[in-house]
Amino acid sequence: MFNIEELERISSEETTLKTKKGNIIRKNFEEKHNHSWFDELYQRNKNNLDDIALFYRGTEITYGEMFKNMRKYAKSLKTQGIEKGTEIPICMSNTPELIYILGAISITGAKANIFSTEFEKSYITEIIDWCNADIIFVEDGNYHELKESIDNSHISKIFMTSLTDSLPKDGNPYAELDKKHGKFKNSVDEYEQQNHNIKSIEEFVSLGETYHGNIYEKVNLDDEFTTTYSSGSTNSNRAKGIVHTVRSFITIGRCHDTDVQKSASMKNFTIQAHIPTHSNTDIISSISDSLMQGSKLALEPIYDKDFFIDSLLINKPTYVVATRSFWIDTMKKVMYDPQYKGVKMPFLLIPFSVGEPLEKNEEKFLNKGLRKVHAGKDKIPTPVSPVTMSVAGGDCEHGGIFWILFRSLQSKLPGRLIKNEVAGLNPFQMVDIAILDENGKECAPYQMGRLVANSPCTMKYYKNNPEATNKFFIKDANGKVWGDCNVYSYIDSMGGVHMKGRIPSEKEEFPPFLIADTILKDTKNILSCEVVKNEEEDIYVAHIEMQPEAKNVKKALYSAEQRCENQFGEDFTSKIAYRLHSFEESFELTGCGKRNNRALKTEPITNKCIKPVISERGIDLVPISENNKESAKVYKK
Repeated sequence: MFNIEELERISSEETTLKTKKGNIIRKNFEEKHNHSWFDELYQRNKNNLDDIALFYRGTEITYGEMFKNMRKYAKSLKTQGIEKGTEIPICMSNTPELIYILGAISITGAKANIFSTEFEKSYITEIIDWCNADIIFVEDGNYHELKESIDNSHISKIFMTSLTDSLPKDGNPYAELDKKHGKFKNSVDEYEQQNHNIKSIEEFVSLGETYHGNIYEKVNLDDEFTTTYSSGSTNSNRAKGIVHTVRSFITIGRCHDTDVQKSASMKNFTIQAHIPTHSNTDIISSISDSLMQGSKLALEPIYDKDFFIDSLLINKPTYVVATRSFWIDTMKKVMYDPQYKGVKMPFLLIPFSVGEPLEKNEEKFLNKGLRKVHAGKDKIPTPVSPVTMSVAGGDCEHGGIFWILFRSLQSKLPGRLIKNEVAGLNPFQMVDIAILDENGKECAPYQMGRLVANSPCTMKYYKNNPEATNKFFIKDANGKVWGDCNVYSYIDSMGGVHMKGRIPSEKEEFPPFLIADTILKDTKNILSCEVVKNEEEDIYVAHIEMQPEAKNVKKALYSAEQRCENQFGEDFTSKIAYRLHSFEESFELTGCGKRNNRALKTEPITNKCIKPVISERGIDLVPISENNKESAKVYKK
């Protein structure tokens, strides 16, 4: 067996080879890929035009049909005066019509600004004003929320889609599952009667039937293609607009090619796109990457953790990117909800967790659920389920620049077994990363610091926000410019990146993630932990969800308190309170399905916040109320 020094030497050699290979691939970009997103998709799929590109509630659309529709839409855009550089506002779900619009925008050299109805109205008005097109694409279910902003804007034509536009001619075979959401209703005709500026998507397509001019613009890798928005974990109503060039999309597609990644071909995969379309993660990692690899893209317009399990059963994806909260909720259902008793998912080979760190405790729980649903058995029929959780990473500003395929299996490699640590995230060939200390110098392995990254996937800038852009691009001690991931991280001896909590604006004695890590050492009883500081009361609140089969909650919390005292001392631990979330309650989520830390921070200190204390009866969980919260600081064993 290799010793640690030998493993570190091999890891260093692999890093050098990866850098050389990355440089060769980057050079190849300029020579063979300096064109539009549409051109890249077509070149990759021109020999499989009869293969299925899109699946939507039973409707199957081939690559040939998809490209034909993209060209039709491009002709119609030209009739509306759309030119290279024109920015078009879009508020739609994951539907075939969105894919056609993106392809048409790429053909014409225009830009897509994809936003959400969850933003505050004044911000939506700003976004529409940023766009210089006088047209907008809106889904009928979103129009009510946008009407006021559109009416007060320069928009002269509203092209309206519906979730029903691409349903099978003989009806939606999944209507029973969909009807509880009430979204599959076509209201376009009704809106057209109210406003003569509204036209259906069919009317939009018909505009291009008599257009015979050129539709193809010369597009370069560094031309802007999309404005999408951040996850909203810090400000959901005014999420920052993130501008990406064509290069970002083609880079991620190239990263997943088998000659680069040395992984199985995704050509015969079904990949589900269900994350909201205003997220770069959905557009690049689900939509674009699927089509780049010649996969079948299953488009899911409903984004709701309570529907996620149903969406998996409808779309039967081989590979799906979802937040850990969506995965945890789904595995709770398949293991404990009688409604889903006996559900199997043999189609699910690669379940990816994205957007947040996935703790060892949560991974253990999720892998148990994957075994129960026979995940992957259709793809790799073995007596033992071959599937474990895979992990993707990287913020929307950088794109999906990290991934680990089957992380639990990776964690069983000799080097990690010796170190007793889970596998870290590894960047793709074309990504440079560093962990910087507070002086901008590169950290040693296992030294915690600030994660920074550079790659062709890095955003160009924040839309209309130069101040935030300047904060994002930082220099290290040698003057090299990096994109700031703004998270605590360290690199292990195998070169894997371990991302922790966000870096606060002010230095803290003990960052919240260190408290959470200490509490989470109990993988048997504790499932999840999010620690936030209540600034007003100077109390750290550890929001905890227990493992479903935890035997003794009081003892588990008291043990957590003991670990914190050993790690941080009694004085600091006296400022830690515990807030138990029930199995059903779990955590509030943002619009993108990540845990809403902003909501946790603003939650007041109530009698739900407790301390484990020793009494004559044993261990008691004492609430910290308005009358006794100060006493939490003087409880003794």
